Amino acid sequence: MLPLLKAELKKSARKMTTGFRIFLVILSIGAIAVSYISFSHGFSSDSGIYISASDQYIIQSRVFHHFTVESFQSGIELLKNGEIDVFISEREVFVRDDLKSMSAGEEMKRFLENEFSKWLYDNYGDRAFPVLIRAEYLKREIKPEFTPKPVSIEEIKKIQERIPSQEKIEPEMREDVIKRAIEQKPLGEEVVGIKRETAEFFTPDTFSPPSLISKMVQAFLFLIPSFFAMQLFSSSVAEDVRLKRVEILLASPIGSTDYLLQKMLPYFILSLIFALIPSLIFASKGIVYVLPAFVLLFSAQAFIAVNSRSYRELTFLILVVNLLVLVYLVIPSIFSGLPLSDISPVTFLLRDLANEEFSPGDFVISAIPLFFMGLTLIYLTSESMTVENIQSYSSPFKKFADVLSFSAKNDALAFVLAAMTVFFAFFLEFFLIFFSLSVPLLPSFAVLMLGVAVIEEFFKSVLIYPERTIRRVFAVAGGFFLAEKSLLFAKVFSDYSIVLPGQFLLFPFLLHFTASFIFAVLSGKDWRIGYAAAVAVHFAYNFMAVSMT
Repeated sequence: MLPLLKAELKKSARKMTTGFRIFLVILSIGAIAVSYISFSHGFSSDSGIYISASDQYIIQSRVFHHFTVESFQSGIELLKNGEIDVFISEREVFVRDDLKSMSAGEEMKRFLENEFSKWLYDNYGDRAFPVLIRAEYLKREIKPEFTPKPVSIEEIKKIQERIPSQEKIEPEMREDVIKRAIEQKPLGEEVVGIKRETAEFFTPDTFSPPSLISKMVQAFLFLIPSFFAMQLFSSSVAEDVRLKRVEILLASPIGSTDYLLQKMLPYFILSLIFALIPSLIFASKGIVYVLPAFVLLFSAQAFIAVNSRSYRELTFLILVVNLLVLVYLVIPSIFSGLPLSDISPVTFLLRDLANEEFSPGDFVISAIPLFFMGLTLIYLTSESMTVENIQSYSSPFKKFADVLSFSAKNDALAFVLAAMTVFFAFFLEFFLIFFSLSVPLLPSFAVLMLGVAVIEEFFKSVLIYPERTIRRVFAVAGGFFLAEKSLLFAKVFSDYSIVLPGQFLLFPFLLHFTASFIFAVLSGKDWRIGYAAAVAVHFAYNFMAVSMT
C-alpha cells in the first residue's frame, strides 16, 4: 500500500545522518520556543525606556514604567528633579524641555490617541470610522475674464475687518520683547504643559479603525515555513524527471495521478505540521485558512517540476509563482474592509487572529478558486506525464496550453475544463485590477478591458481549437459563462462586477458564444487570426458595457 510514499520517506531518511536529524530537532524546538516567547511577551527592546507618573490615571504600556503620586504638586516636583520623564494630570501632559522628556511626551500622546481609537471602535464599531468615501465632481461653467475688475473701497474695508488685529508694541518696549523671545532657558527648569483644547466634541488626529496589518507578521508564520517543504517536494519530482525514474514508473501499474499524490503526501503533511504549530501557539484555526493556498502551491510546483526544461528554469518559475500567489493572498488582506478584500483566505486568518467575527461561508467561497485551480493543475500535471511531453523542449507555457487542449477529449470534458479555467482567469485578472489602480482612469479601463479579453479568449480558444464544432463552442461558452456567473453572484466576489459587469445575465453568454464561434470559424486558416478577432469582439463588448454602467 502506498509504495511510493514509503520509498520517498526512505529516500529522505538516507539523505540525512543521525547527527543532522538531532540538529534539526534541536533547531526546530529552539525556533518554536523563541517564537512563542517573542509573540507571547512582545519584543522588549524598548520596554520601560520612559518613566511616567500621574495623580489620577493608571497607564499600562510596555514603553513606560508608570506609578501614581499623591498630589499634583509632588508629580511636578518629580518632573522638575528629573526623576520622571512625563507627568499626567486631568487633561494635561507635562514634560521638561529636554530631549528625553519631550520624546516621552510624544510617545505618551501617541499612546493616548491609540487608546482613544480603540475605545471608539469597541463602543461604536465600524460606525465610528467612515473609511469608504467617494467624491462627486459637479460640472460648472467658468467664463474666462481677461480684464481685472477694480476693487471698491468698501470691499477693501470689509477685508481689513476680517483680518484679526495684531497687538501693537510700543517702540520703547521693543528691545525687551525681542530679548524675552530669544532668551535661552536652562534645561530642566522649564515645565511645558501640553493641553488639548477643551471641547465637547472633537475629531481625533488619527481617525482610523484598528488595522489588521499588525497581524500580518503572525500570518506569515503560517505560510513561509511551509515553503521549505514545497521546495523539497518540487526538487524530488524534478530529480525523478531528470533521472528518468518517471518514465520507468509510467510503465508500471502505478498511474501518474497515484505517483503525484503519493509523492506529495509526506511533504504536504509536513507543511500542515508547520502551520499547526503557530495555530496552537496563537490558539487559532489558522491551519484551516492556509489549506487552500497549500493545495494551489503544491499543485503548481508539481506542474512546474514535471514540465521545466532545466533546474534553472524550475527555480525561476517556482519563485515567480510563489510570489504571485503570495501577492494574491496578502494584498487584499491589507485593505481589509474594502471591496475585493475577502477574495483572499488570509483576510479571514487575520480576522481570526484579531478575534473579529465573520461569516464562515465567505471564507469557503474565497477558498473555492484556490481549491479548483489546485485540483485542475493536479489533473493537468497527471495528463502531462507522458514520455513525449517530458522529453519535449517546448516551454512550460506552451506545454500548459498543449496539455489543456489535449485534455479536452470530448465536449463534456471541455465544458468542465472551461468552467475550471475561469478561476485561472480570475486569478490573472486580479493583477490587472491591481495594476490599473496606478494609472489614469480612462487608460486603466482600456488596459483592463483588453487584458480581460486576452486572458479569457486564450483559455476558450485553447479548448475549442482541437475540435472546432458548434457543439464544442456551446460547451466551452456554457462552461465559462456558468462558472463566471457563479463567482459574480457570490457575496465575496460581488464587487468584482464593478469592472467586469455582472448585472447582465443573457448578454455575457451571447458574448462568449459569439467570440468562440468567430474563433472556431476563422482559426481554420490561422489560429492567430481567429484569436485576434475573438479578442477584438470581447474587448468591444467589455468597453461598451462598462461605458454604459
